[in-house]
Amino acid sequence: MSIMPVETLFALSLLVAPLPIVTIDSQDPMSCLSADETRDMVADGRVIQPALASRHARQAAPGEVVRIRLCRQGDDYVYVVTTLKRDGRVARVTLEGQSGKVGTIR
Repeated sequence: MSIMPVETLFALSLLVAPLPIVTIDSQDPMSCLSADETRDMVADGRVIQPALASRHARQAAPGEVVRIRLCRQGDDYVYVVTTLKRDGRVARVTLEGQSGKVGTIR
């Protein structure tokens, strides 16, 4: 059994806490949808599938996807994907929900 480095555990612990409202490069607050609401949005064709959003995010910020959320920002939907890089750094990628186009990387 291997033990994770402290930095990795700390980064992961930051991701576990729910963050219902955040702002990312916008004046509009974001509120994230539940898993059921996300499935409904995908089924209605209003947003791309989370797996596709995950792929786009990994291309923009290589690493392991540790969290993906669909959030409402004003009238739009965005995916917020958190990746953990090999060096232990965390990146947060926002993508347009409909197209999967990368908006920001932090």
